[in-house]
Amino acid sequence: MKSHSAHLHAAFEPRQFFYNINWRSRTYHAGATLTSHHGNGSDFAGFASLLACPDPKRIDIRASVRTVPQQWLVRTYLERAAVRVFAIVDVSSSMLFQGEANMRQQVTEFVSSLAWSANRQGDAFGMTAANDAVQSAWQIMPTFQPGTAQVAAEKITRYWQSNHALSARDASAIPAAIEEIGPQRALVFLISDFYWDTPLLQQSLKAAQAHDVIPVVLRDLSATEGMPAFGWARLRDMESGEERSWMLRKRLHQQIGAHVVQQKHILNTQFMKAGTRSPLWLAPQWRAEEVSRHLMETMA
Repeated sequence: MKSHSAHLHAAFEPRQFFYNINWRSRTYHAGATLTSHHGNGSDFAGFASLLACPDPKRIDIRASVRTVPQQWLVRTYLERAAVRVFAIVDVSSSMLFQGEANMRQQVTEFVSSLAWSANRQGDAFGMTAANDAVQSAWQIMPTFQPGTAQVAAEKITRYWQSNHALSARDASAIPAAIEEIGPQRALVFLISDFYWDTPLLQQSLKAAQAHDVIPVVLRDLSATEGMPAFGWARLRDMESGEERSWMLRKRLHQQIGAHVVQQKHILNTQFMKAGTRSPLWLAPQWRAEEVSRHLMETMA
């Protein structure tokens, strides 16, 4: 597994996709997002008196002659600034599932591409991960450094190769990982298969209420499809380790299929109620263009 992961990491090139926000950044680092700060930007904000904004170059004659009593008015503009973009990754046992796709590779490629995309758009990228504990090996504090995508890929690859990944259990520390972001609004990509119980999902979404959250859902179809049509099967819960024997038959296949559809509907409803963006269901062979389209069409 170690050499295979290293090979995937060496061959991977990050893909750039685009996102947008409709809220105003409160930072002062130059970027592409509209702020409420008046300054030398190009976005018209309104008029102010020359005494309040002493910049004769921006005097507007037409606006000034209409004032009563008359005074000199200047045009004011809003600055544009950077935002913080975070990847919060679920690294519980179920995320190690490998069937139709290698979910570890999928996570590595998406998070690295997110880091690349954020820095290319002038934003700061940070990341962390959690299972039943917050994983410090994943931590990247928000940074504008251009090599962040490579750093992220290396950190993630080392983690997948470590014993920590193999000893993962549930995702109970996800709310704590979210709280580490702090109260300042950020764009948060919450990445998981979301096989969570309802209390954990609600607790996580509550912890993320201050932020613009994009759930990124990774699901492998082979986990619920492609099972033998008939016969005994031994199924194991990857997080609890519990194993059970099931008699596979047509009725059970129908129940599993109905449960998958129902669970997806419930998950989408929970996200909508929590005020997140529409979830991104990430395909194993995802394309940057499709991710960009989804992110640009689903601003919170």
